[in-house]
Amino acid sequence: MTELQIGDKIFHKSNSSIVWIIERINENEVYCTTVIKETLEQKRETFAITSIQKCAEPRVIVGKRTRDNHW
Repeated sequence: MTELQIGDKIFHKSNSSIVWIIERINENEVYCTTVIKETLEQKRETFAITSIQKCAEPRVIVGKRTRDNHW
């Protein structure tokens, strides 16, 4: 598992649609917060380190598109 740090964006493996922000890390637990978009309510949750996964950094792929002039 990659190194977790305070401020990292993670998601719980059972629901990857909610992004959580790490506030504190203990030996086996991670304390996180998130904001529910619809109500702007802040939620706090504690997860086991084994039940979370770090969000991947967005990658931008730049490629050159070639023109095909052959008919």
